[in-house]
Formats: sequence, structure tokens, C-alpha cells
Amino acid sequence: MKKCVSSCTAIVIAFFVGFGLGILTWANRDAMSAASAICTDGSRPDKHGCCPGEVYTDMGDLGFNCCPGDSEDSDCFPPLK
Repeated sequence: MKKCVSSCTAIVIAFFVGFGLGILTWANRDAMSAASAICTDGSRPDKHGCCPGEVYTDMGDLGFNCCPGDSEDSDCFPPLK
């Protein structure tokens, strides 16, 4: 009986430690992804994920992309996450 109590206690403690770490990871997921998204000039993207000088553009079937604002014929890219 004493062995079962020790084993059960260890399992319960391991569960709560794992649960706590999972909650911390889940709570920090947005902060981690935002910190990794940096434009080539070192600035952070805007709320849409576009860098300075880019325009958040609806490209129809291709979805929304960030396109350079100074030229119509330039390549567009998916927003930074």
C-alpha cells in the first residue's frame, strides 16, 4: 500500500508539472512568434505582418500579401508571422 501511495503521488506531481509547463508555453506562444518576426531593416512588422514601405494587399485567390508600395510590378510576399 505504501508503494502505491508513493507511485501515485509521483504521477500526480509529474502531471501538474507537465500541465504547468504546457500552460506557460501556450501563454507565451504569441510573444515568441512576434519576437521572431523582424524586417530586414531591423524594425518590427505592422499589425498585418508587413514591413515599412509594404502595402497589405488583397490578391484575390492568392489571399492577402505584402507588396512594395513603390512599384506595381514587384513581387509580393506573405505577411510575417
